[in-house]
Amino acid sequence: MTGEPGMRYETWRALALWGEEEAAAAMEVIRSRSLFRYYGPDLGHRTDTFEREFSELAGVPHTVAVSSGTAALTAAMVGLGIPAGAEVIVPAVTFVGSVSAVVAARGIPVFAEVDDTLTLDPGQLAGLVTERTWGVMPVHLGNVAADMDPILEVARRHGLRVVEDAAQAAGVGYRGRPVGGLGDAGAFSFQLDKNITAGEGGAVTVTDPDVYDRVARYQDQGGQFTTSKGATRGSGDQPPFIGTNTRMTELTAAVLSAQLPRLAPMCRRLRDVARQVRAETADLSVQWRRLPDEEGSGGDLTLFLESRLAARRFVAGLHEAGIPAHTMYQGQTVTSNRAVREGRTPWGVEWDRPPRFRTSEGLLGRSVTIGLGAAMTDDDVTALVAAFRKNWEGATGQAG
Repeated sequence: MTGEPGMRYETWRALALWGEEEAAAAMEVIRSRSLFRYYGPDLGHRTDTFEREFSELAGVPHTVAVSSGTAALTAAMVGLGIPAGAEVIVPAVTFVGSVSAVVAARGIPVFAEVDDTLTLDPGQLAGLVTERTWGVMPVHLGNVAADMDPILEVARRHGLRVVEDAAQAAGVGYRGRPVGGLGDAGAFSFQLDKNITAGEGGAVTVTDPDVYDRVARYQDQGGQFTTSKGATRGSGDQPPFIGTNTRMTELTAAVLSAQLPRLAPMCRRLRDVARQVRAETADLSVQWRRLPDEEGSGGDLTLFLESRLAARRFVAGLHEAGIPAHTMYQGQTVTSNRAVREGRTPWGVEWDRPPRFRTSEGLLGRSVTIGLGAAMTDDDVTALVAAFRKNWEGATGQAG
């Protein structure tokens, strides 16, 4: 159980299911004394194994394991050849890491409204394209895929690269296809509250072998160098460049591999819980978040109230009943971040102040997300439904 007073169940996903498998995988690496992915006294190649397994999950030929979701987004854009100063369209509702990655890749973020999916509004995309636009970053937010088909259509029409921010969506699908394999590259996070976790970690998924080569080299110092042990890495087939170090460790990879078999069943269970709650509150006039593909969702329970005040009342009532709930990002778009708003990067001001995103602000501020945990019992679901119905009238003035 969580340490927070009054909580009936944990909202952790992968972490709630941790057990002996993770401990055994970690201890095997520790005992081998080979925590670095390329060499050691008894190297088990756990990172190589994780990359193969994750490629199968994402339905792509290639995965590069890295140190975080932000590192994955950065490496994906570098691998795709983003020019310095190029514009990347990013939804106004996302974690600041999406913007950080664009900056790290020497790009310029351009922000777009979201619609009632809380993901990038495809109808707004074409109007933001200029001669400087290089790509678009749809964000699969809170285990819900962005509406990718119309986004991909606009991208193809304008020759844009598509980098999927799937940090919050491992195991999620869109119309029968896994996210991370729909655009030109995908990026995943394995931070603590994600669907699989090692505390931190990330992965880049790609199809094009040349892009894979650039991503793999970028996250490993450029790939073409000589070590003290006399080994040179990198094929040498492409022009050399200086990279960075965002490599994944063997320990991280081993812990993540232990969780992959649980990912699909966990997403199914949480998807079923969300469906049950919606079905058992179907007589109420609830405006649920629109899901571009409910079958592919990883289990989301987000609704919109009539006002920010009503959303706050509903959250407070649920908390009092012991049900975890919140307004996503505290109702603030990513452009509310001062550095983002003012275009401030480590090397100076790089873009003009963006406009207000009133549609996104309105939807976000009126939203309530009810936390679902991987270890929820049937009794937990029953209590959730009861609390939802009881607090609905107090928040909305409508009988529940």
